[in-house]
Amino acid sequence: MEAITTAEFEVPDRYHKDLLHLMAVSADSLYVYWEISDRRRWLLSQHFECDYGDMPKVIRLYDVTHMYFDGGNAHAYWDVVTTPEATNWYLHGLKANRTYLADMGTYTWEHEYIPLLRSNCIVTPRDSEAVWGEPLQTVVPEAQAEQVSQRIRPSFFENIQTYTPYMR
Repeated sequence: MEAITTAEFEVPDRYHKDLLHLMAVSADSLYVYWEISDRRRWLLSQHFECDYGDMPKVIRLYDVTHMYFDGGNAHAYWDVVTTPEATNWYLHGLKANRTYLADMGTYTWEHEYIPLLRSNCIVTPRDSEAVWGEPLQTVVPEAQAEQVSQRIRPSFFENIQTYTPYMR
């Protein structure tokens, strides 16, 4: 089998799909990345009769903790205007243990927000210990030292590797 070098592969700059993804970085920071397809860019430029590159790119971050979000009932929201060429952004200064959701959109000439994409929901991690006390179970019983020798070995079929080449 011939080895393939990594120089032969290139990661594409774009995948030509609409996506907006939100990820937790810390208890007070999120990372968001997005891609807007050429088709959606063209539709926007036709609708607003201007070049897509001239439109403001805005991330609207919603705090939707403990609620069924219907698009307008968030506890609070913040607008972050990004640079025109940006495809990712870090959002700082958030609260721990809260649920967030983001929209990627633009403003009209009247400064009305038009959402284009919606992200997944993400819960920021806690920044303190749990308040209800000890964990229910500290160690899985099968992993305790006195029971290790009493484990049942798996059967042969549980050890078969699916990608093992077999010789005939």
